[in-house]
Amino acid sequence: MTDDSPNYATLQTQRRALLAQLTPLEQLRRGSLTEQYFTARRQDGTRVRRGPYPLLTRKQGSKTVSLRVSDPALLPLYRQQLATLRQFETVVDQLVAVGEQLSDLAVSEVVQKKTPGGTGASRRSAPPGRGAGRGGRP
Repeated sequence: MTDDSPNYATLQTQRRALLAQLTPLEQLRRGSLTEQYFTARRQDGTRVRRGPYPLLTRKQGSKTVSLRVSDPALLPLYRQQLATLRQFETVVDQLVAVGEQLSDLAVSEVVQKKTPGGTGASRRSAPPGRGAGRGGRP
């Protein structure tokens, strides 16, 4: 670790602040709002473009599900819900980054506690004047 890396207390403070940012985020909606247009043919044969028709789309499994928003008063609510989800995702990404830093600190503490030479168990040496093995010959 470098000297400019945040310490445990700083990361815990950042984590609590990020969790506090998640609390007010209630109305979340996946997907996006797009405008749909249709080309229609008039009786005289000319083509005319109809729309825009607001369309709320999202993925459900491997399929795309669409909902036509027929009430224009709902558009600001849907936009806000979609923006709230983006904000939620940003905060969660930051929370994961802080969690990874906390995990790195925990791992580095375990590594520092290990003693060189393996398990850290002390080993007995043979008493002076004796052979190398247990119960060896005199």
